[in-house]
Amino acid sequence: MGDPHTYLPALLSRPGSVHLAAWDDADRIIAVGHLMPDRSDAEAALLVEDEWQNRGLGSRLLQHLGEYALGGLWKTVYGLVLRDDKRIAAILSHTTVPVYCSEESGTTTAWAHTYDLATDPHLRHRSVLRTGR
Repeated sequence: MGDPHTYLPALLSRPGSVHLAAWDDADRIIAVGHLMPDRSDAEAALLVEDEWQNRGLGSRLLQHLGEYALGGLWKTVYGLVLRDDKRIAAILSHTTVPVYCSEESGTTTAWAHTYDLATDPHLRHRSVLRTGR
């Protein structure tokens, strides 16, 4: 992916984007989640350090990104998933909202309608969150 210093400033400063992180006890970032505007939609991305996999961090980050998506006025939230990524497939299989998928060239695009997120009982702050959009 190249030198992060070349692309992180643009990524982190995208208007309306949301960036979340989880730290361990040594104050190291062990997981990140991003919600980035893409016209009338928002792209969600998750990254969890290998040794912290299967502890619910990705699910929690996705849940919190969903809370922000409700305040962003986007039609859908989507993410790109590699064919062999069984961990994100497991996270998506446990969501309480319908997740739709389409595959192209070994990459799956998974998306949910934002209005379905409003019915998720896990999303607590529906009407109060705003992303600055």
